[in-house]
Amino acid sequence: MKIYTSYFYQIRFFPKTLVGLSTAVWNPHYRPMGQDERGVICLDVPPLKPGKTCENLCHGNCAPKHPQTCDFLREYRKQLDKINFPDFLQHLEKLAATIKKGENLDYVDFALIVYEAPTNPCSERVVLQQWLCDNGLECEEWKN
Repeated sequence: MKIYTSYFYQIRFFPKTLVGLSTAVWNPHYRPMGQDERGVICLDVPPLKPGKTCENLCHGNCAPKHPQTCDFLREYRKQLDKINFPDFLQHLEKLAATIKKGENLDYVDFALIVYEAPTNPCSERVVLQQWLCDNGLECEEWKN
C-alpha cells in the first residue's frame, strides 16, 4: 500500500486501485464523495481535515508560503501530530483490505487530496508529506 498526495482535478485520472482521501474542509460540488461512474472511490477523512485551531488562519494570499512561517500550516501540523499514527495506518490497512475484497482488486493505494495544485507551495500537501515522512512512510505527488 502506497500513500500519495494529489488534488481534486486529478481524481478524474485515478485508476480504480487509487482511493482518494479528502483532507479538504469542503469538497468541491463537482466531486461528491463516494464511488464515481468509473468505480473510483473518494472518501472524507475527518482527522486530516484542518480543524478548529486552523480556522481563520489562512486567507489564500499569504506571502511566506512555507510551513514554518505560516500560522495555518503550523497549526495544521500540530493537529496531525496529535493523531495516533500506528492507529491511523492500521485503519488505512483495514480500509484497503475491505476495498480490495469488495472491488476484487489486487492492491489499493491511497491519495491524500488537497485543493491546491502541486505548483502552489501554500498547501497542506507539504505538511502532509512531511508528517508521513516523519512517521517512516514515503509520500510523493501522484502522477498519471
